[in-house]
Amino acid sequence: MQSEKATTRTRWAEQSIAAFLSMPLISEFVFSSPQTIDGTQREVADFLVSYGDPGLLISLKSQEDPGSRTPERDAAWVRKTAKEAVRQLHGALRTGNARPMWCDHARRGRVEFPDGLPRIAHGIVLVETLQPVVLDGSSDDLPLQYQGTPVSYFSVNDFLNVTLQLRTLPEILEYLDRRRALPLVDLRTVGEENGLFGFYLLNGGTFEGCLSIADARIMVAAQNERLNEVLRRKSEADSYSTLMEHVAHELATRLPNHLDSLPPELAAMFDSDGQRANYLEMQRVLATLRLPERVELGRAFESTARQLAHEQEGFIYRAAFFDSQPGRVYVVGSSKTIDRPRVLSRLSALALGAMAHYGKGECFAVINRDCAGYEVEFARGKTEPTLAAHAIGDTLFGKLRVETRALQLVPNEK
Repeated sequence: MQSEKATTRTRWAEQSIAAFLSMPLISEFVFSSPQTIDGTQREVADFLVSYGDPGLLISLKSQEDPGSRTPERDAAWVRKTAKEAVRQLHGALRTGNARPMWCDHARRGRVEFPDGLPRIAHGIVLVETLQPVVLDGSSDDLPLQYQGTPVSYFSVNDFLNVTLQLRTLPEILEYLDRRRALPLVDLRTVGEENGLFGFYLLNGGTFEGCLSIADARIMVAAQNERLNEVLRRKSEADSYSTLMEHVAHELATRLPNHLDSLPPELAAMFDSDGQRANYLEMQRVLATLRLPERVELGRAFESTARQLAHEQEGFIYRAAFFDSQPGRVYVVGSSKTIDRPRVLSRLSALALGAMAHYGKGECFAVINRDCAGYEVEFARGKTEPTLAAHAIGDTLFGKLRVETRALQLVPNEK
């Protein structure tokens, strides 16, 4: 009975964490229980988050009955199981590219990794505890890197909070990298992330000047009102990120009648039901954005729907591009009471014209159609744009107002 209970709760914890990570990081790229054959079938880690390269590999240790241990026994359990979790990571990192692997994904089905795991940018050890614990052991027992891959230690609650706040894999990886500047004892401490993350936000997304966890805690306590204001502004900005995350998740499904009323040339733009590769590419575009970029795109997207709120009919769009992606332009827009074939035709014209007008090789375009669904296109220019494409671009984008804005993890008050 105890074994069944443990198995049931472990499965529940893994499923709950996978669902939590999948919200901001996009479900298609969060893999539970990657498997391989090494004599027998075995699990190499608990979670893999990857958009291709690099990835995040996570080993989890959850408790059978949280709260049943005294603080002293809980700390002992954390110290013991952290060493077990890092050994699992060692094995995965050591043999991860030596044999094929796979995952059974809830939305994608069986996903194969024929060449083994993608390159892993960071390994994470997660242990379930509600109290701060300083891990003890040698660098062999609790390494901070393995074969060149950094390893970090977190309580489950702390890591999920960091994920909720940073929302994107690029932002999480940058946080982990900058966090490495902390003293070694702090890098082997779990359950103390609130103060560290508060320091990170107050200090403009860096740990410069942070001497220790205790130092971060003092600074945050002294600036509590300012931190609350920063968190308020960040929460407001994150709502625009969740809008783009919603677009990404909606791409995973399609209406059964999605080809109804479309002429052949528009119907040909869609993948067949058995070969849906393009939607993953579209999701990957949104998933790999930095958080400030995702926020800015969502803010522009939301503004187009707001402009149409009191109109009977209309079509409004905006363009954006980011220094981090010099070859890509984004177009976001909204339509109201315009039939779907016309929306799709305009979407293609927008993508073609934007690439020509702004001199970009790729365009990601999304239209909010009557607040009832999204039409999305990810276009790549295979040749130099034609004179006709330039003419379309000048007509559609030549009169748009241009703004340049510095993007920050926490936007300034407008």
